[in-house]
Amino acid sequence: MIKVFHIITRLDIGGAEKVALNISKSKSGQVEYHIVEVAKGNSSYSEQFKKEAQASGITIHCSDISNVRMAMLAFPLRFRKILKKYHPDVIHTHTEIPDLSLFLSSLTQCFKSNDVKLVRTIHNNQLWKKWKGIGACVERFLQKNASIVAISESTQRSYQENYGKRCPIIYNGVPYTVQSVYSGLSQERLNIIFAGRMEYQKGIDTMLDVVSHFGGDKRFQFHIVGTGSEDDKVKARLSAFDNVSILDRIINLANYLGSFDYLFMPSLFEGLALTPIEASFAGTPSIIIDVEGLSETLPTDWPLKVEGNSLEGVISIFD
Repeated sequence: MIKVFHIITRLDIGGAEKVALNISKSKSGQVEYHIVEVAKGNSSYSEQFKKEAQASGITIHCSDISNVRMAMLAFPLRFRKILKKYHPDVIHTHTEIPDLSLFLSSLTQCFKSNDVKLVRTIHNNQLWKKWKGIGACVERFLQKNASIVAISESTQRSYQENYGKRCPIIYNGVPYTVQSVYSGLSQERLNIIFAGRMEYQKGIDTMLDVVSHFGGDKRFQFHIVGTGSEDDKVKARLSAFDNVSILDRIINLANYLGSFDYLFMPSLFEGLALTPIEASFAGTPSIIIDVEGLSETLPTDWPLKVEGNSLEGVISIFD
């Protein structure tokens, strides 16, 4: 058996985490998969993630530290113990926090690059926004020691422009799911779902402006699903509207996307957005901003696409 370790930021909602789980759930028969989280996942989804993985025979290595920076500093010692016990053949990191954690482990000589194959998948087309200097060191280490893979044309192009290396593209797999009816639908209104991490990258400000504009509009029921650092801002702006439902998660969301009339995804940038692909499989059209990694998931002449993150353009589509 080949032992493959996937290092992810935490057991939580996220594109990179979903990809690691989907790969690990594949039934090759000759691969033993492990998922290692850097920081402890504390959301209501974390336990569901763990159960879903374990049900597929995946070994989970959980962290005890919630703070990301502290968890990264503690990772090398913890990872050394895991490596000593399981001796993986392949270590696959899933962008930035996992990459940096692996780099720190290499500095403490947790492993020798000759003893294990390293794979790094680029899940974002804007890397190291907060840690440019540290990121440059990590990229030199990865280019020397790892196979680096892009997940889309946008991540391939961005990485080549910023770090001088053209990486092959391997598109993330998206499993087909049998659809079920979501019980929280409005029968009188168009049901619009926004689902993702409540972070700047996901276009939270645009989402808030659009939903606030239509707050109380009886044509629409907005289902806002996700958690993140901007939770409080979302609840403060939207909680008063009777046509807005705010949830931290819908378990197995991909199974219910077909229940909604539209997916609304105003992300500012993406590596390769999986949710609109899942929505297309389910027959639900997506309203998107025309940005790399998001527009790449739909036809070039897609009519529900807004240029330049224009608020007026999004409102016009809804009207």
